[in-house]
Amino acid sequence: MPSPLHRYQAEFFKARAHLLRLCPSGAFREEGGVFQLDLARCVGCGRCVLGRPEAVEEVKRLEVAVTRREDLVQRVDLDRGGFLDPGPPPSPRTELRLPTLAFREVSAGDTGIADSEIALLGNPFNDMGRFGFQVVASPRHADALLVTGPVSRNMAEALRRTYEAMPEPKGVVAVGNEAISGGVFVGSPQVLSGVDQVVPVDVYVPGDPPRPGAILHGLMLLVGRMTQRLVGGGFALSSCHGLAPHSGSCAASSQGARGSFPPSTSPPD
Repeated sequence: MPSPLHRYQAEFFKARAHLLRLCPSGAFREEGGVFQLDLARCVGCGRCVLGRPEAVEEVKRLEVAVTRREDLVQRVDLDRGGFLDPGPPPSPRTELRLPTLAFREVSAGDTGIADSEIALLGNPFNDMGRFGFQVVASPRHADALLVTGPVSRNMAEALRRTYEAMPEPKGVVAVGNEAISGGVFVGSPQVLSGVDQVVPVDVYVPGDPPRPGAILHGLMLLVGRMTQRLVGGGFALSSCHGLAPHSGSCAASSQGARGSFPPSTSPPD
């Protein structure tokens, strides 16, 4: 009869293997002794939550925007048996701490779902105007650029020119998983798989699509009015039973955050 520790290790191995098979978008990966979940690769199908509820849970949070791409990846060192800490995130740029913010949106090959969520920022419920945010028609009048889509090759030059036309100081927010990692289009020869392949990005807002509240959090993070909550794929100062949020499908999706993994790395008594 195997010991409790051996039984636990066997169950953890099965859970990892199952999650790798379940995920249609490759959000879960294992290589070099590290098991990881990339929140920006999640498509929100919910298979991991249904298939392994003991390993992945639903967390409904809106504060999912980050200033560093690595903070959307949750990594577990399989040899050491613990989460890898990427360190504190960088602070938002002080020159972008503006009382009001005018932004221009660029759809760089988006499917339209992230664009529709941005359009909802101006409705009476979200009312971005109360925070001093407004859309402008010209990049020459914009303080920030909101970009959606995986950046198709046909849109790369247009995106670059739009960015160059903006006055300094200027910021860029990548909205949605397609804009961050390429989403389901990653690997296609027709896309560049991410806004940061063309222009520098200040804030990443994960989700497929991200909720309007998550986009607002990204804008508030850009101007320094809110702090980053998601670090190394997990929420700071939150209790998730040892599980961090799986936000790609999740916290930023229209159905709330699905995700956290893996089971606690401490063996049972």
